[in-house]
Amino acid sequence: MFVSGAYGGFSSSGASELVSDVEPVSELATEEDSDVTVELELPVEAASEVESTVDATSELADEVESTVEATSELADEVESTVDATSELADEVESTVDATSELADEVESTVEATSELADEVESTVYAASELADEVESTVEATSELADEVESTVEAASELADEVESTVEATSELADEVESTVEVVGASESVFEALTSTHLPFE
Repeated sequence: MFVSGAYGGFSSSGASELVSDVEPVSELATEEDSDVTVELELPVEAASEVESTVDATSELADEVESTVEATSELADEVESTVDATSELADEVESTVDATSELADEVESTVEATSELADEVESTVYAASELADEVESTVEATSELADEVESTVEAASELADEVESTVEATSELADEVESTVEVVGASESVFEALTSTHLPFE
């Protein structure tokens, strides 16, 4: 088929116009393809971002769960610490009470010791006074012993004198007895002589 100055019933000028009309359509198609590609890429990127967000959220949830578990463990430890502190406070209170009771007992012991010291001091004073009295008594007894000794010596001397007097009295009695015997003999002799010379009277 021969076409002179026209293509398919179109002149060359018409063909040029057609070509010029087709080019913007081609460009439009290219632009539409770009837009479609962009529109397709956007959901993919959005999905990717959503997936990343989900992963990050999941990781955050894990971290939150770990934090909650750690917080729970910390709460248990705090509770245990509080319980231990409460028990320690009870023990400290018991120790304080025991210390207070011990202080009272020590105070009572000190007071009793002080009273005992006063009694001991009084006893020492009394013992000292008794010692003075005993010393005075010993001195008086010593003086009395000296007096008794003097009295015994005087009594001994008196006994010696009495003994001498008794001896002298005994000797005198012997002499008196001898004298009596002599007198008695003389009387006998006199009687004898008298009786012998009676005729001469």
